Amino acid sequence: MIKSRSHWATSFSTLFALFLTACPSDDGGGSEGDESETGEDEVGTTDGADTTDGAEGTTGSEEEGTGSETGTESDTETDTDTDTDTDTDTGVIEPDPRQDELERYAPRVYFPADESYWPSSVEWSFDYTERFPDGEGRYWVRSQTELDSPSEILPYFAGELETAPVYGYWAEKEGGIVDLVYFMFYPYNRGKEVADTIWGNHVGDWEHITVRLQTTAEGYEPTHVYLSAHNFGGAYEWNGGEVEILDGTHPVVYSAWGSHGIWAQPGDHSYMSIGEEALGLCVTLICTDLVDSTSAGVAWDTWENVQGMDFFAQEGLEGAQWPVWMSDDFTNPGEGDPLVPGMGAIYRWGNQEDCSVLGIPIDITDMIGICRLEDGPTGPVSKSTWGAELQ
Repeated sequence: MIKSRSHWATSFSTLFALFLTACPSDDGGGSEGDESETGEDEVGTTDGADTTDGAEGTTGSEEEGTGSETGTESDTETDTDTDTDTDTDTGVIEPDPRQDELERYAPRVYFPADESYWPSSVEWSFDYTERFPDGEGRYWVRSQTELDSPSEILPYFAGELETAPVYGYWAEKEGGIVDLVYFMFYPYNRGKEVADTIWGNHVGDWEHITVRLQTTAEGYEPTHVYLSAHNFGGAYEWNGGEVEILDGTHPVVYSAWGSHGIWAQPGDHSYMSIGEEALGLCVTLICTDLVDSTSAGVAWDTWENVQGMDFFAQEGLEGAQWPVWMSDDFTNPGEGDPLVPGMGAIYRWGNQEDCSVLGIPIDITDMIGICRLEDGPTGPVSKSTWGAELQ
């Protein structure tokens, strides 16, 4: 096609205008462009760092999906030269292989259909608790509302399953072993009813399972599953048949009603005997077994909301921050108001024990072996799951 002279004149005018626009000027136009790019970098990095709980972590995954649809090859190539999880050009959080493995092997947890005390996020429970120092200066949390009796139920003890994350820890150990440790938090543990009294309640509850991986030339091979129940637990071979494996990667486990002990099978599980017998006769106030009951009622697919962390690196994954409550500096009041739960380390996650009976301040624990209200449990940082061997 032959262009007319008027067309060329118009084109030349356009080019000349563009040339004038590109020339440096004294109005700072060039630096405005630099500031705009820097501002985008800062916003993107901040968005990634602000992901601190399960719900925000899920949002990060959605952003990640959007990034994979709209990103360019140059973005991907640039990211390979950095050690961070965040693309500083777009603010998109890049996938972390540790997070991928944590989601791949996260468990399905079955609760009884009539469960009353569900899990929640730690941060959700902070709205109902306060931090305080014990007699040795270590900081605990307890319910803001004082319990009138060792068995009193507060509304927040019901938890909030819909937003509850599983706290997944990547723990790389010697000999090519990686333990994936999944902690579940509950605002309350309901004890067992014996002789018209509930024994073994405690505010706050942590339970966990561990999937052990062995590093191979092809990647990672699962070898064992460890299930915790109360103050003990047991290890099972991955393909031993005792623990069901869903879709080849997700252990299927059962949480006991109220007390949340984790078991490999549904049914009744005796885990503790209280009282003492002599010559076949009970010589204490009560003699009986405490029993966990499990069933396949409500399924919690924890891989849908994994808050991933690297335990030994002390860092959150995919933009998440390492929680302040994972510190073991238990006597440190922390930043801000020391009575606010989110301000510092937490040694025990519930009220102090109350061993009274019928309102009488008499401790009969020695005759039974358990209080009506036990001390709140210690948290993940204090558990014996971080050594070279499964414990």
